[in-house]
Amino acid sequence: MQRTNRTVDLTFAALMTALAIVLSYFPEIPLAFFAPWLKLDFSFTPLLLLGFSVGPGMMVIALLVTNLVHILGGTTGGPGELANMIMGLAFLLPPTLMYHKNKSRKNALIGMLIGTVMMVIAGVIANRYILLPVFFRGNLEEEMAKRGMSMNGYLLGAVVPFNLIKGAINSLMVFGLYKRLSMLMKEAKDDDTPAVK
Repeated sequence: MQRTNRTVDLTFAALMTALAIVLSYFPEIPLAFFAPWLKLDFSFTPLLLLGFSVGPGMMVIALLVTNLVHILGGTTGGPGELANMIMGLAFLLPPTLMYHKNKSRKNALIGMLIGTVMMVIAGVIANRYILLPVFFRGNLEEEMAKRGMSMNGYLLGAVVPFNLIKGAINSLMVFGLYKRLSMLMKEAKDDDTPAVK
């Protein structure tokens, strides 16, 4: 039985990692009313499903693999993926850790709310100190002014609402999918592991 459970977990982890990689490329929805380079993707959804179903360790590995693969086909050469890794950990770890401490819907919801707030904070830090210095070389304030932006205006008016929307959408998708998925995994394992309470 333990071998069967492990096989199911590894198979599910591979599927969710592959899905996260695909979703990191497509669809990418530009939210042009914030900034054209801020693109919404849904790659955190399968990763959070993996975290809830299998655990935070496997989820972190999947997040790392997703970003390593994305470097090969990306255009930022690493800084974008580093920022995504930081924001991913901020968003994914709180709900995963809280849920595995006490497997309840309430814990999952509170964790996703905390994760969204943490991703907003991480997004501001990553944009300010990783992404913007890479993309706007030279005098950062001057380069942004040429594009009609101020630092605080961009961070508060674009990065913060963008990450709030991203966190909310990924959380809603996970909330809608997880109970059904946990029941399927329970059937596959054929044991007494509790699904969502």
